[in-house]
Amino acid sequence: MVSRPPIPDRRALLARLFSHATELTAKTIDKMRAEIPTYARIDPTALLPDAVRTVQQLLRTLAAERDLTDSELAVFTAHGETRGRQGIPVTEMLRGWRLAVRVAVDEVVATGRRLGLSDGELLELTNDILALTDTAILAVARGHLDAEFQQTRHDQQHRTDLVRGILFGTLGPGEIRLQVERYGLDSYREFHAIRARPSADLAADPLAKLLEPMGGDRPHGLLAVIDGDVAGIVDAVPTGDIETAVGVGPAARLDRMEPSFRRATRAMATADAFELTGVHDLADLGLLPAVLADTEVGEELFHRYITPLGESDGAAALLDTAQHYLSNGMRVDHVAEEMQLHTNTVRYRLRRYQELVGIDLADPDRALETWWALQRRRLRRTHRE
Repeated sequence: MVSRPPIPDRRALLARLFSHATELTAKTIDKMRAEIPTYARIDPTALLPDAVRTVQQLLRTLAAERDLTDSELAVFTAHGETRGRQGIPVTEMLRGWRLAVRVAVDEVVATGRRLGLSDGELLELTNDILALTDTAILAVARGHLDAEFQQTRHDQQHRTDLVRGILFGTLGPGEIRLQVERYGLDSYREFHAIRARPSADLAADPLAKLLEPMGGDRPHGLLAVIDGDVAGIVDAVPTGDIETAVGVGPAARLDRMEPSFRRATRAMATADAFELTGVHDLADLGLLPAVLADTEVGEELFHRYITPLGESDGAAALLDTAQHYLSNGMRVDHVAEEMQLHTNTVRYRLRRYQELVGIDLADPDRALETWWALQRRRLRRTHRE
């Protein structure tokens, strides 16, 4: 807005409007509450003070024939923050502002004509009002977005604290019941603890959507990001392909979820270490959790059954064949088909491996120890890569 000498009649008009600012603002709020549902749900006494401050600031700036200063724009930013905290969506807030501007322009024209302002003067003042409110509404929207961001962070933190308290067993039954029912969950049902590891191809937000069961008119779980993983509770084990490691624990009451979460965490860590995707519980992982956890036994078996062969390509071929053999029920024909080898080649490699290590894979104990050592080899190769 370009500064210019004030017009006497314009000054009188703005002074008249300023003296009736509270009354005019209350009238505008009544119209907003009649036309905009969100405003209708809020007590008008909670809307009036901030609205009056913004109207008075606009009138003072118009009377001074200048643009809004940074300190004056802060009034509008604070207004937007207040509306955001009151739960008014930004779209309805902007709709309310458009309505308020229309009311203000109508009042300016009606009062200006009573005071004898010409149509040219009224048009000029109307244009100034529109230009000034365009600047003000940007500050209002910025304040609203700041409030939304802070509210979102607060909500996320509350959800995270609740999920953590349930999974780690630090919340009592009464507190859990009170809080989860705010999220629409049935606190008397049993839930499964779940934990999943985001990956480069599957970030936390889309992963959480895959984990929470869908259907019905109520939520089926409560998830949050805890220590970098998506963790929480679900009332049914997820199905379908999930391209990352997911661990799930047995069903339990919400105030007894800590053991279920401990099992889910161990299942996820095992699946992740062995590069297994999808949903797993401890039972379907067999001995792999023990292989991962018992490093001392694993290293002893590794030195007994793997180290003697060295690290040549030939040694790798023997070890890979032994691993396929133990994973295919000791069926040479299945190994040959899977590795695309002749059965005689498979038999030769198995015989050579047993000779070098000094064992007989027909012995169940030696076969189990060899399998365990091969899984440690698998882990070493994964971490090396």
